[in-house]
Amino acid sequence: MPSAQPSILFPAEGTRFLAGPFTIASRVAGAQTGGAFELYELTLGAATIDYHVHQKMDETLCVIEGEIEFVVAGKKFLRPAGSVAFVPRGIHHGFTNPGPDRARVLVLFNPAGNQHEYFLALEKLFAAPTLDVAALKALQKTYDQELVAPE
Repeated sequence: MPSAQPSILFPAEGTRFLAGPFTIASRVAGAQTGGAFELYELTLGAATIDYHVHQKMDETLCVIEGEIEFVVAGKKFLRPAGSVAFVPRGIHHGFTNPGPDRARVLVLFNPAGNQHEYFLALEKLFAAPTLDVAALKALQKTYDQELVAPE
């Protein structure tokens, strides 16, 4: 029996996480792929994913709606829907929806890094009356999301 499991989802299906200005929908979980990859859909208004680095996984981002400004290795790239950014592990990166319209981005992590658990814990942190910044940093480090200063 293969470790990967098929899945066919409607647009509204998949576990959803609400974390501050972000809505994250699980489209393909790492457990379904035997740990090969995991895929999420991120919806955001005018907001930023802070500059960070992964040491254990690559990240591929596909803009499916709106416009995103990527910052990769200190360089900025403003890209419309249909654009793709591949960021290998070890490369510092982040991105922004400059707004005012919302944007949607497919985010692929490979290999899978249990980001499902990360997003669940992130949702709980953002639901608190006050964001615990120390807990957020510890959580990010646990799930290969180390924040770094912009270059």
